Parts: sequence; C-alpha cells; structure tokens
Amino acid sequence: MSGARTDGRPSFQVIPSIRRLGDLEWALKSKRQTILLTGADIANLPLLAEKVHRAGKKVLINMELLGGFGRDEVGIKLLKHYFKVDGVMSTDRMRLGMARNIGLYTIQRFLISDSKALDTTLRILKSTRAQAAEILPAKVAVDVLPELRKVTSIPLWAGGFIQTAEEIEGVEQAGFNGATTSERRLF
Repeated sequence: MSGARTDGRPSFQVIPSIRRLGDLEWALKSKRQTILLTGADIANLPLLAEKVHRAGKKVLINMELLGGFGRDEVGIKLLKHYFKVDGVMSTDRMRLGMARNIGLYTIQRFLISDSKALDTTLRILKSTRAQAAEILPAKVAVDVLPELRKVTSIPLWAGGFIQTAEEIEGVEQAGFNGATTSERRLF
C-alpha cells in the first residue's frame, strides 16, 4: 500500500484514520492515497468504501473496530467481495492469514505497553505473514524501532496519539514507512 521513492525504499505515507464520519470529506480531498475507516460498520461500509474508491483511494478497515461484523472466513470474504475493501488491520494472526489468502493487504497491529509486550511483538514479528505492521503508541514505537528492524523488514507504521506535524515528521525521521492519525489537520 505504498509506492517507492527514488532511492528504492517505500515512500512514507500518512493514513487518515476516520473515526468521525464527518472527517471523511477532509480525507477524500487530501493527497493521501489510503484511508482507514475506523468509524465504519456493516451498514455504512459499502457507501463509504464506494466514496473512497471514487476518489481514487484505497480502503482499509480495522477488523476489531468494524461494528456488526462477523470475523470468520465468510465475513472476511464479504469484506473483499461485497464491501470492496483493499486491506485489513487486526491483532489476530489467524484472521490476517485468511484475509491475505483471499488477496487483501494485511496489517498486524501491536500495542507496546511494557517490556513484556515488546518481547511478544518481537517474537511475533519474526514469523508474521502480514504485509505490514502498525506499532502503537507512536511515541513508544519511535523508541523501539531499532529493535523491531532487527527482526523484520516488512513496512512498519506508527500510530496512536499522533496530533502534530512534528510528531509525523519524527515518525518519518525515525525510519517508519508511515503513520496513522485521526487528527484531521494532518490529513
């Protein structure tokens, strides 16, 4: 879900995380190429995904936050074929494996709350089949990025509590491939 820069590395991208549906229009008008619909449910997802695609952008959803959604194999197939999403985020490796098998882009989410969570993240990242990972919260993610890079080469995004352009810049300068934010002025 990211292009390449002239030096061959994936380009850095900011992904708007739309918690409040009123923010979607801001994201649609932005230069951002991928939109994470965190405020969607199964009733409004078809319309929202269609709007995003009409704007020429990709649609991501967080499987744990999608209201009214069955998180089994049938539900995941519905995400691709009926709801037309392009990729999914989840903490669940099994669901991500099912999603990847049907052609969805997969992002595994990790919350690093303490050293034990970091150890678990490092262990899982070594063997993940996800195509990217989001590390939360961003302030912690920046500090542990060198350790994460020792075990994986997949694209890494930082998210959680990103509220300023300076924080986005810090995430990019640290070496992340992207950042997720629900702060509208950063779209």
